[in-house]
Amino acid sequence: MPTRIQRLRTPGWRAPDGAAYVGRPTRWANPFAVVPVSGHRWQLIDTGGRSRSLVEEPQVFAEADRVFARLMAMRLFQLHIGALGIYRYDEQTMTDLRRELGGRDLVCWCPLPEPGETDYCHAAVLLEIANT
Repeated sequence: MPTRIQRLRTPGWRAPDGAAYVGRPTRWANPFAVVPVSGHRWQLIDTGGRSRSLVEEPQVFAEADRVFARLMAMRLFQLHIGALGIYRYDEQTMTDLRRELGGRDLVCWCPLPEPGETDYCHAAVLLEIANT
């Protein structure tokens, strides 16, 4: 079964052969991002600028809530690639996703979860879709 791999900045690090990078600026990136703001806080943003609610009511999280902010970004991704979402994956996109990512490990910058914990990364969502 394909897995998610954390991309690293360590000198000499390379993704395994056949793995697909799904972060920015690829087609498969999560448009909802958790970015640092002043004072050790994090903000949830829509990098594509389609979510008016995130502009009008910024979602800012304390340092201790960074994991929760990542969960929210993943859940927004799940919600908005669905039939009624602002980043809807139509039938052709789903076909492309399964063809391009199915059977491959996926690489993203998100930290890997501890054993037994939930993976709060959009790549985990893509792995599930691509391999069903």
